[in-house]
Amino acid sequence: MSWQDALVLENNEKVVQFWKGDYEVRMTAFEETTFGKQPTVVKQRRKGLLVLTNQKLVWVGERGIFGKSYHALITIPLENLRGISMGGLVLKYVSISDAQREYIFHLSNPSVRDESELGSLKKIVFDQVNVRKQELETQKRRERVHVLLDFSFLKNYMEKGGLAIQTFRCPNCSAPVKLPESGKQTTCEHCGSTIYAQDIFEKIKALIG
Repeated sequence: MSWQDALVLENNEKVVQFWKGDYEVRMTAFEETTFGKQPTVVKQRRKGLLVLTNQKLVWVGERGIFGKSYHALITIPLENLRGISMGGLVLKYVSISDAQREYIFHLSNPSVRDESELGSLKKIVFDQVNVRKQELETQKRRERVHVLLDFSFLKNYMEKGGLAIQTFRCPNCSAPVKLPESGKQTTCEHCGSTIYAQDIFEKIKALIG
């Protein structure tokens, strides 16, 4: 099993970069002293990879010595990312936080051990964050327009512009598709693609303004 097999990718999602290293787990333990049980922080490191896709950051944990297995243990959607910083006086670590908590990583391949290397990591990640936020905003705008715009509106719009179109070409396979009388979407009978009235409206708008 490879670490790629542990990832569940959505449509149009791809791996952009990954860093090998350790995920630091901090746990509270109690030690018996002359003053009774005292809390102390115990740190453990667990091997794996920090994987950046164009939609999320994923920590893929590595288990086993002779037969390795991989498991996606932490997922941070890029739109939820709050910050990336560096800490530690001697042993530097990368701190990544979302709205819920902070995650500590020691990344060694490629190495992230000083501010310049951290800057390179942050640029790669936040470039994807900006693209992702733009995609989500575009999707929201399209969904809002889809609620309002249907094929009956589209026909009226074309008639006002002097167009009388009964069929149009599927954007996916170019097969002829009959223009519905109403509804916000239709399906191409040839390839099964969903076609939105908004998509046709944008093309008609470019023709008649």
